[in-house]
Amino acid sequence: MRDFLIFLVIPLFLSSCFSKEDERIIASVNEKDLFLTEVLNEMPNQIEDSAYFIERYMNEWIRKKLMIYHAEINLSSDLQDYEKQIEEYKHSLLIYAYQQELLNQNFDTTIHNLELESYYIQYRDQFKLNKNIFKGRFIVIDKSAPNLVSLNKLFKSNEEGSLDDLVDYCQQFAKEYYLEDDKWQYFSLFNEKLPVKIDEEDYFLKNTKGMFFEDNLYRYYLYITDYQLKGSISPLAMEKDRIKNVLLNKKKIEYLKQLEDELYKNGLALKKIKIH
Repeated sequence: MRDFLIFLVIPLFLSSCFSKEDERIIASVNEKDLFLTEVLNEMPNQIEDSAYFIERYMNEWIRKKLMIYHAEINLSSDLQDYEKQIEEYKHSLLIYAYQQELLNQNFDTTIHNLELESYYIQYRDQFKLNKNIFKGRFIVIDKSAPNLVSLNKLFKSNEEGSLDDLVDYCQQFAKEYYLEDDKWQYFSLFNEKLPVKIDEEDYFLKNTKGMFFEDNLYRYYLYITDYQLKGSISPLAMEKDRIKNVLLNKKKIEYLKQLEDELYKNGLALKKIKIH
């Protein structure tokens, strides 16, 4: 039974010039030919063993062609459906690539704060917190660090200049610190760092302003300036990125629809479209 014919020619040497060899057929499977020039076009510029690359490429090509050949034979009754799906997939890829190119070249990604605020107000019930959040400070410092007595007061001080002093101290001695107390953060991020995890977060946030914890090596300072509990409406500051992505996606859809409409109108105007 001769379902296919394979003819192999493996070059044993490669000279600096392939001009006479480039159009040489090096493998055939069921009347499908692989030319040496096809392989050379795929070969990296710098390669140590070019003969090995050609042999491997050729063997992979043969295996692929054989699988395609037998798939076509055994799926002949459904082949038209597969061809239709393949064609549709190809068209989808082309359209997607073209759309991405248009977006990269001309799409304005600017989302103004007024748009963010308007969306947030309209859909605020969708922005419920699934975790507790807080504003505050967090410091981890070696128990042998100098002036811990001063730090005991400084870490929760809001007097003028105290934050600068705290930053300076932490830069010199802290193992880890977070002092951006004007930004919301998930409390769990810092709870996990404590030597003893706080199980009753709600109670702790409601009844604690500033305190420290200790283990054998370190002291952990935690200062809370504000908090919101799980289930309440998340502040806009925490949802800005999420809202921006939603608005950008909506804006992209509208932009691409507009381009599609323009192409349609131009096609009609230039008589490239005929409706019978």
